[in-house]
Amino acid sequence: MTGSGSGMGMDRGVEQPSRRQCGVMDVHRRLLSTSPEYVAARSALENATTQYVARQQRFAGIARIPVVVHILWNTAAQNISQAQIDSQIEVLNRDFRATNTDLGIVPAPFTGLVADSRIEFYLATEDPAGNPTDGVTRTQTTRTSFSTDDAIKSSASGGIDPWPTDRYLNMWVGQLSGGLLGYAQFPGGPAETDGVVILHSGFGTTGTAAAPFDLGRTTTHEIGHYLNLFHIWGDDGTGCSGSDEVADTPNQGGPNFGVPTFPKLSCNNGPNGDLWVNYMDYTDDRGMVMFTNDQVARMEACLDTVRSSLPDFSGSGAGTPTPAGPVVSWDSGRLDAFVLGTDSAMYHKWWDGSAWGPSAGGYEYMGGICMSAPEVASWGPNRLDAFVLGTDHGLYHKWWDGSAWAPSDTGYEALGGICMSPPRVATWGPDRLDAFVLGTDRALYHKWWDGSQWNGFEYLGGICMSEPEVVAWGPDRLDVFVLGTDNAVYHKWWDGSQWNGFEYLGGVCAGPPTAVAWGPDRLDLFVIGTDSALYHKWFDGTSWSTDWENLGGICTSAPSVVSWGPDRLDVFVLGTDSALYHKWWDGSQWNGFEYMGGICKDEPRVTSWASDRLDVFVIGTDGGLYHKWWDGSAWGPSITDYEPLGGVISDFKLDQPAPDMMPEQMPSSIEKEMPI
Repeated sequence: MTGSGSGMGMDRGVEQPSRRQCGVMDVHRRLLSTSPEYVAARSALENATTQYVARQQRFAGIARIPVVVHILWNTAAQNISQAQIDSQIEVLNRDFRATNTDLGIVPAPFTGLVADSRIEFYLATEDPAGNPTDGVTRTQTTRTSFSTDDAIKSSASGGIDPWPTDRYLNMWVGQLSGGLLGYAQFPGGPAETDGVVILHSGFGTTGTAAAPFDLGRTTTHEIGHYLNLFHIWGDDGTGCSGSDEVADTPNQGGPNFGVPTFPKLSCNNGPNGDLWVNYMDYTDDRGMVMFTNDQVARMEACLDTVRSSLPDFSGSGAGTPTPAGPVVSWDSGRLDAFVLGTDSAMYHKWWDGSAWGPSAGGYEYMGGICMSAPEVASWGPNRLDAFVLGTDHGLYHKWWDGSAWAPSDTGYEALGGICMSPPRVATWGPDRLDAFVLGTDRALYHKWWDGSQWNGFEYLGGICMSEPEVVAWGPDRLDVFVLGTDNAVYHKWWDGSQWNGFEYLGGVCAGPPTAVAWGPDRLDLFVIGTDSALYHKWFDGTSWSTDWENLGGICTSAPSVVSWGPDRLDVFVLGTDSALYHKWWDGSQWNGFEYMGGICKDEPRVTSWASDRLDVFVIGTDGGLYHKWWDGSAWGPSITDYEPLGGVISDFKLDQPAPDMMPEQMPSSIEKEMPI
């Protein structure tokens, strides 16, 4: 249901809580005393969590959780605005990805504990019946307030029934009584009451949100419980015998209120004392800013076990930061394709889950006179950043912010430089972009957007004989690959604090490398050898494979590679007949080459927006764009047929050779071999 809500003003006569009060333990103790099924489920989950954490098992990539917000209102002010709801989702995505701007208050001894949970949230776009939705329901109630008895979760008692709790995180927002800010149900409880409940004036950062609980942290706290986190002091009152079942949080004597001064000592936990900046304490919103590594492990265990049906591992398939290229996906069922037309302008078409826009054969005109194929990245839902080279070989940028293209529909932001290779771009977190090019000296250069400004070009050295290939397998991590003057592959990486390399990886390559990551600290590298066969090398988290693995074939294009899940790789190349061929690693062995038909003019491009989903794009002999897809069981429209998407396209290539440079263009100071 849609509705704007007034979202303005506070209820007269309603006292705003001044100290945090969470009702999760009231619910927990009630269920322990009344439900043997809950007792058994909780015991089984704790055993599974212990084993999961001990094995250092982790899901790959980003878990995206669909949310439905149920607004229960008695007065107009309680019918909060969409802006207030949106502000809460934004807070959750910053808090759970450790990109919140107030991390600076974490005392120095605790900064190493700050962790990115790799969990994100979005308002549901499809309701339980499969209809489009904005992820919000609004229900007027005769109830003036609710408590921890779960009445808010049932239509029969003045609330509203949940959407299926195995598919959605249900949030109920309304007026709560007795100073209650919110409560959650730990995993393992009844499905009909699963979810979190939040006081409307403790929800989001605008509208009715009121200090000291106006930064959205009540919802962060309650979702922590929903994902199996306990209060940081172990809920034993004010003693020191309780445990939150997390190894890296200091033992703590009881809840902290307000915003303490560091160090706040209890339970002989000096010299650093309590971790009062943690989301699972009771401080004011401005005092809670972080989860720890072991808290994140518990939440990941929850999503990989009892709540495994909830998250959507979409985007890059493996859930690692979404690879950039001419085709990207920023959500399940979403595709955005960018090409150059015969006028060298950029054109865009998109699949919105039901149809191609602006039409099946049409394209959106985006202007420019572009000297390179579009390189497009997405760092979040409904966000696109496109990069091209201009006629001056400078780097140019345009972006979609969710509502419009900037700086205009046909305009571009000039980022400078004289670039002798097409740009390659990676994103490793929200509002983060890293672009790599070759300069006129064939050295590698780096430019980055840090969320507030562009930096660089940073000189990274080398004499590179191919455009760079870049991949990000996690936050603040970048791996860049190029060919050296000996046509071997070289590797340079950013580890979060400094650049390393160039590392020599060998090979005599007939074309530039292609890299992909299917999980944290995992890299798979593909090249075409001088015999036109496909070769593979991989990093397993500890070391690189000793030799290049020969995967055969006679390939006439650079490989396009994607991963849609852990230990899964799909490779596409063109054969000598210009047809498309597919080879895949299923976790235990290589399969293929599978013949997929077509007479293709340019390298294929592939992306994945969900597990066991592939979308492949090629250019036909008529210059038009063609599409085929794997839906988990079969290729569409068939294994050898393609869907025509129209257009007359001049450039859609994955790779372009760096332009030849005359010796006089190369400063004598860099006329040297790539460092080994």
